[in-house]
Amino acid sequence: MWLRRPVAAALGDMIQAATAGSCYVHRHTPELVNPMAVVIGNTTREGPYAAAAFATDDVDLQLLVVGGVEQNDDIDDLRDTVRHTVLADSTLKGTVQTAWPTEARGWRQVTGAGGIQLLYVELILTIQM
Repeated sequence: MWLRRPVAAALGDMIQAATAGSCYVHRHTPELVNPMAVVIGNTTREGPYAAAAFATDDVDLQLLVVGGVEQNDDIDDLRDTVRHTVLADSTLKGTVQTAWPTEARGWRQVTGAGGIQLLYVELILTIQM
């Protein structure tokens, strides 16, 4: 059964440790984002439920990797750090059966509060729980 809270907590702890606190890690979508940051978002797809195996839910979870507009290389590096962190412990500290990064998509430039220019990419994790 899909439960976001323990997954977000485990991912947050893992990413914080992997980056040695060099970026913000938001376990929920925040009101304000400052670069560099990883936002553990919401599912982009839930289900099919219990289709992969009995009592196993299949979901896609969106992570946003955020930096400044001229930090493409830093965003790539942070995205890769998150990917390798998930691959190093695909059970996300025992909260899921398996998780793996399936794609990066949707590079976007946005203007944040106070006119700050941000660039982000979505990193999608496919999770079976």
